[in-house]
Amino acid sequence: MPEGAIRQRPYIFIWIAVFLVISMTMLSSCTRSVTLYFASVEDNEFYLAPQTREIDGRENIYEETVRQLIAGPEDEDLYPTLPSSADVNSVMVSEGLATVDFGISIISDFDEIPHSSATETLAIYSIVNTLTAFGEIDRVRITIEGAESGQVEGFYVEDFWGHIGIYEEFTRNEEIIKDE
Repeated sequence: MPEGAIRQRPYIFIWIAVFLVISMTMLSSCTRSVTLYFASVEDNEFYLAPQTREIDGRENIYEETVRQLIAGPEDEDLYPTLPSSADVNSVMVSEGLATVDFGISIISDFDEIPHSSATETLAIYSIVNTLTAFGEIDRVRITIEGAESGQVEGFYVEDFWGHIGIYEEFTRNEEIIKDE
């Protein structure tokens, strides 16, 4: 083996070690700060209040954000807006529109969150305001099991919880957010 090859070998190991350290650091720090909106009640008025959370940015960031919304607030003064049984099938973003497809449990589970006009407004706009906090999203469409209308397992999809409904695309609602 030539003498120069022997001297270059330690440098190769050093470069490999540096590359591995940098790669491991980048992979372990793939978190992103997101703003989630949960229910808040003050003087019998219902609002959404923001909560910042660090989430894993290696997955579909939008799906993971909605999953965190379903997981509920970490602050004891805030309340969940979606049943913990809700499933996110997908979140697709195209040309500023996020289409969030949920499993049927989001409209069929009445146990955790009573279905009323106030809770339906909070639920819908918690999803919408959370996703429109991403600069690339300005509108949100909600579907159930891939359907925008009609029935799924005996539930009318577009009625959502029976008060406001999901008949249209939604845009951000700043008026429902509690002033800090």
